[in-house]
Amino acid sequence: MRIGVVSDSHGKAEFLRKALEQMGHIDMLIHAGDHYRDALSIAKQTGLKVTAVAGNCDWDTVGPLEQELEVEGRRILIVHGHLFGVKSDHEKLAQLLRNGGYNLIIYGHSHMPEIIPLPQGYLMNPGSLSSPRRGSKRSYGIVEIGKGRLAPYIYELK
Repeated sequence: MRIGVVSDSHGKAEFLRKALEQMGHIDMLIHAGDHYRDALSIAKQTGLKVTAVAGNCDWDTVGPLEQELEVEGRRILIVHGHLFGVKSDHEKLAQLLRNGGYNLIIYGHSHMPEIIPLPQGYLMNPGSLSSPRRGSKRSYGIVEIGKGRLAPYIYELK
């Protein structure tokens, strides 16, 4: 299975559409918050299965703060990250990965793309589609799951 991962689109639909074009074939899309409505809109426009969470800038939209998925036997948790202090460290998410039995936690909020491998799995922030920070570029992620493996990747939006 090939999953597209985005976050922090902040209403910039043109960057979300561009990311989808660059991703090629995906089986589903995950949006890790800050413009939950962007995720709902893209699901309606494309017919893609979309799983999304609300972030700290989704004050005018009601959406879940966490979503859990099981994909081909792998457990995935999606959060925005603002409730876990991801701008200062990743300890709360790492603890959640360990104690929750997750293989992957996807988050956003910091606008910084990163994949953090841990013994239990990965923490993944696809970065921001709208306003990257600290010298990073607009970015998105791909997660490939199958044949006993889970592999996260981050790509720069061109």
